[in-house]
Amino acid sequence: MKSGGELRLADWLEMVEELRHAPEWSALGGGPVEMTQTHISVVLLGRERVLKLKKPVDFGFLDYTTFEKRQRACAAEVELNRRLCDQTYLGVQPIVERHGTPRLSGPGRAVDHAVLMRRLPADRMLDEMVRRGSVTEKIVDRVAERLSEFHRTAVRGPAVDAWGAPEAIRGNWDENFAQTHRFVGRTITESAYQTVERWVGQRLLGDRALFDGRVRDGHVVDGHGDVRCDSVCVTDGICIFDCIEFSDRFRCGDVASEVAFLAMDLDARGRPDLGYYFAERYVANAGDAGLFRLLPFYRCYRAWVRGKVLSLALDEAEIDAGEKETAAARYFDLAHRYATPPDRPTVIVVVGLAGTGKTSLARSVAGELGLRVVSTDAVRLELFGGEKGAAAYGEGAYRAEATRRTYAAQRRRGGELLASDGGVVLDGTFLHGDDREPVRIMAREGSAALRWIECDLSPEIVRERMQGRRERGDSLSDATWEIHLRQREKRDAHPRPDLQSHLVVDMRQELAASSRRATDWLRQREAGDAGRGD
Repeated sequence: MKSGGELRLADWLEMVEELRHAPEWSALGGGPVEMTQTHISVVLLGRERVLKLKKPVDFGFLDYTTFEKRQRACAAEVELNRRLCDQTYLGVQPIVERHGTPRLSGPGRAVDHAVLMRRLPADRMLDEMVRRGSVTEKIVDRVAERLSEFHRTAVRGPAVDAWGAPEAIRGNWDENFAQTHRFVGRTITESAYQTVERWVGQRLLGDRALFDGRVRDGHVVDGHGDVRCDSVCVTDGICIFDCIEFSDRFRCGDVASEVAFLAMDLDARGRPDLGYYFAERYVANAGDAGLFRLLPFYRCYRAWVRGKVLSLALDEAEIDAGEKETAAARYFDLAHRYATPPDRPTVIVVVGLAGTGKTSLARSVAGELGLRVVSTDAVRLELFGGEKGAAAYGEGAYRAEATRRTYAAQRRRGGELLASDGGVVLDGTFLHGDDREPVRIMAREGSAALRWIECDLSPEIVRERMQGRRERGDSLSDATWEIHLRQREKRDAHPRPDLQSHLVVDMRQELAASSRRATDWLRQREAGDAGRGD
């Protein structure tokens, strides 16, 4: 095998297959050695150690076609990833050839290099935890805190700032559109392609001052570049690994883009509520309130890139296409959803009894539409602190006067967001007409459409979910089964009159499906209003 110059991919893959059986694995914790691959790398996974090798490929945005280029890429990967995962990246491992066989150590001619890593526990990977349903708000909060700490001290400066300028962002989008146009009709519809392209152009033009301000205020950093669920491991610490080493252009940018990536990925994996919550907690940790205005733009960008990457992989013979076409279409659909927020000011009120999932749905809807949530639970906590958790139904922080103050404060905050962002999502029970009527007035005074979304769930499932939530310690709400029954009794005794623009969502289905049901309905209502000239 040649140690320099260009190398046939088939020959290289043959060498990697032989490496799986190299005797040196016994000194690295043993095998069996599994192999996975992407379009740019191959990963060999032993019991305790991992080797990651760069494929000898040239995609324009990266070039690993020579021995020297792969060696430099491995060194860069180790150095950059130690910023967020210092105990995992052990160093650069030479691959030598001895008697015509690739080996991991000893004498011989160097033919390649790999990144040597400790193997992280598979069951603590964030993507796997999401799949199992074991991710809690506390875990998401820890990830947000870790990322914000990293961004606080990340490298900044003129060379980095250039990648956050509107011209650079425009260039990235132009490249994405050019590279994905051939997939129109396969993984993306013509209508969605045109809608996203038009919306991106409008945002880049209309928000230029905002993008420039983010650069000026130090929000552009040398970051990670690929913060997805499968790049996060949750152990005693938070390890965010596998950053982009091959391109400053893809690694450097606005911190909002990195936050948007993980938020979008959680959305794509069926937990849009955690995607919103992650962004909210990052903002709280970083003190970067302006980030929210850019989240829809960067969520759209990250979803589009994932759709592009999966689409490009469809043509690679060594990658099993499997469900990649469906997955690519799902990401492009997400991008399209982020690019179609409400066209007019809108107040969305998500209501329901305790335990019916209204906070999860409110966060999910807000994340997709680029709005903020104001929850009565959060407002009550701000107003009454520890008194909130200790109070019984109708007492303490839940007495009538305290509830009145809570809803009044929620409306004030909601009105501010309606004025600044063009919309807001309110989350609460809203059992009484006295709580609902002022919201109508707020919407009318703000010249906003008013939409009511009610979460519906049977008592048996509510009780089961409350039990699970209590065991995980994973809720802003203090609601108990007894409180749910009291609320249900009060609602059934005094049924509220029909609400205009009212949708009831069956929360037995998966959250992502419930959220899409709600946002599809919101868009249909808006289209109907436009048709009537409202």
